Amino acid sequence: MDTAIVASAEDAMGWAKGLHDALEELAEVLRRHRDASERPGGSLDEMERMEPRLSARIAQSRAEHQPLIDRTEELRDTVVRQMEGGRLEVNHLRGVAGRLESDFRHHIAARIELTYEAFERDMGGEG
Repeated sequence: MDTAIVASAEDAMGWAKGLHDALEELAEVLRRHRDASERPGGSLDEMERMEPRLSARIAQSRAEHQPLIDRTEELRDTVVRQMEGGRLEVNHLRGVAGRLESDFRHHIAARIELTYEAFERDMGGEG
């Protein structure tokens, strides 16, 4: 995603195609992440079983999945419409894509922290 966002837009249609492809890939990654995380007995269920005190943060992680997917697909569709219309709002698309990428990175960082707290953290023993 990073590469697509910051790439030269001298060829605006080529730039938009690169962003579109990055968004397609991100949507697929997000769907696989959601499916693996949320399936019965998946990683979020396992974390909650091991550390029930994390249930609110786990629920927040679950709640972020579909909106991230929806935003990614919506932006991808916007890129397609603009390409078809022949009028690309490159700076606007860069901004929206940058915010989406930032939110995705925040979600992943929070997930890493949850994983650490659920599986790695020593909860009070010598260590």
